[in-house]
Amino acid sequence: MSTTARPGTRRPARRATGSLTAAALLAAGLGTALLPTAAHAGTVTPSVHCVLPAGQGEATGPQSMNVVLTPASAAPGSSVHAVVTLGTGPANSTVSLSQVPTTPSLDLAMSGGATGSVTVTGPTVNLDTVAGQPVQIPVYEGDFMVPANASGLVSFAPTRTVTKTVVFGSTYTTPCDVVSGGGAIGTVDVQGPGSGSPTLSSPTGTVRPGYTLPFAGLGFPAGAAATPSLCPADGSACLPAAFGASNLSVSASGELSGTATLATTGVPDGSYLVKASAGGKEASSPLTVEAFVQSGDRVATATPSSGPLGTVVTVTGSNWTANTTVNIVQTDAGGLAGPGTVSATTSPDGTFTVQYPVTDAATTQIRVREGISSTKRVFLPFTVTVDPPSVVAAPAVTHRGGVVAVSGAHYPAGAAATAVLCDASGGSCGAAALSGTALSVAADGTLSGTVTVAGNAAFGSYLLKVTAGGAAATTPLTIQQRWITLTPDAGPVGTWTTITGTDYADWAWIKLVGVDATGKATSDYSYAAADGAGNWLTWMEVKDPRTTAIVASETFHPSKSARAPFTVTP
Repeated sequence: MSTTARPGTRRPARRATGSLTAAALLAAGLGTALLPTAAHAGTVTPSVHCVLPAGQGEATGPQSMNVVLTPASAAPGSSVHAVVTLGTGPANSTVSLSQVPTTPSLDLAMSGGATGSVTVTGPTVNLDTVAGQPVQIPVYEGDFMVPANASGLVSFAPTRTVTKTVVFGSTYTTPCDVVSGGGAIGTVDVQGPGSGSPTLSSPTGTVRPGYTLPFAGLGFPAGAAATPSLCPADGSACLPAAFGASNLSVSASGELSGTATLATTGVPDGSYLVKASAGGKEASSPLTVEAFVQSGDRVATATPSSGPLGTVVTVTGSNWTANTTVNIVQTDAGGLAGPGTVSATTSPDGTFTVQYPVTDAATTQIRVREGISSTKRVFLPFTVTVDPPSVVAAPAVTHRGGVVAVSGAHYPAGAAATAVLCDASGGSCGAAALSGTALSVAADGTLSGTVTVAGNAAFGSYLLKVTAGGAAATTPLTIQQRWITLTPDAGPVGTWTTITGTDYADWAWIKLVGVDATGKATSDYSYAAADGAGNWLTWMEVKDPRTTAIVASETFHPSKSARAPFTVTP
């Protein structure tokens, strides 16, 4: 296999065979299919010297290079896009191959506003080669970064192409250096910090008084203080006061960023130029101001529209006067305002959202109005619901001297709470069966505390009644003669619990069983014997996961029993 050199080229130093030959000749002859020259494209046809890989020789000859650079101007450190079209190289392929992965790149030397070089790398493409013909690849595109310290007009000149190919699993690189006849193919005007004229790309479009506008621009003096202004379309008589709050800043690379808020008043509808000024330089962009005009009925909603005292209502509105104050307050059926007015400012588009807490029991509606207007207002129905008070005793079965935890909700905030025991029908109430009461109601109406059963309380079933601020609720409470205590009262299957019993018959035999949620016996069991005072102690291993409580009864009098809950944990 031999290389067919084109006129004006040297033959390779020696012949080669196999994959190395294919790779070398493929790379040496590589070029892109020439397309019509695009606008502002630059073309040079230098003489290039290619060194083939693995000692396959060298080739020299002309090769055209066309590069289109966009954009025409860029900021330091920004990206430039290049479209590269290469003519055929100085050697032809001597082998025919299919689908060879090929990655082209082009080095460009910079001059003028920057020095050094950049590289445009195209995508990897699969190529077919034909023996005796140069290899062409499609036009390729890539991006490179302008140096951060570039400033002014930067020229770009090709200095080398590099082609990487993969043949039979191996990668080969072929550089082709420009040796003569080169030159610039294009320029990019790099607008460095403070150089040339700055540009302002945002804000633009149509805005309303009160809008917070994002600013963006390039080419401002690095680190300079920036201020916004609004001017008539002809650029005269600018009004710095047209903007309120502003946090504009210029970075070290001359990039403008930040926001400024357009004034809510004093800015008539019309076409303007918005300007940004920094370090003696300024840039502008067109802006249209068009205020929101309220017309028709004002709209407001309250969510939820009912609930107990303390409910926080989300009040939203639309089609209200823009950039104005609205006042929200709870009122009774006659429109008399209650306590707690909340004020808000509508948006530049005439909308608002407010969280309003309902605290007055007389409230039947929520009034929304602009300022103190008697006409620019809306009434929103609201129903104060009264949830009945509740009380829970834990445990619900106790004994003489037992301490019972009491909880509940929906009582008057902060009201003093008392407790009594009533018979099962709710009558014959009294506090004698309780030796201690420690209850309180929090600001949100929740009840908490304890009651202690008196040591002489009669055994039986009762209702524990709690009263606070005129609100009362009851819950069942049983005082039993016998009781048992589990230590621990929860654990995984296999837990041993110590069980003590009190006030059983003297010297009684005791049978203990586990029961499930329906009261049916499980496979857990144990035994005990009471002493002369009717007290006993034993142990039980909880093996059955269905067990939810343990029942201890006198063996010869099963109705004389007590139970205590046990929770099987994972």
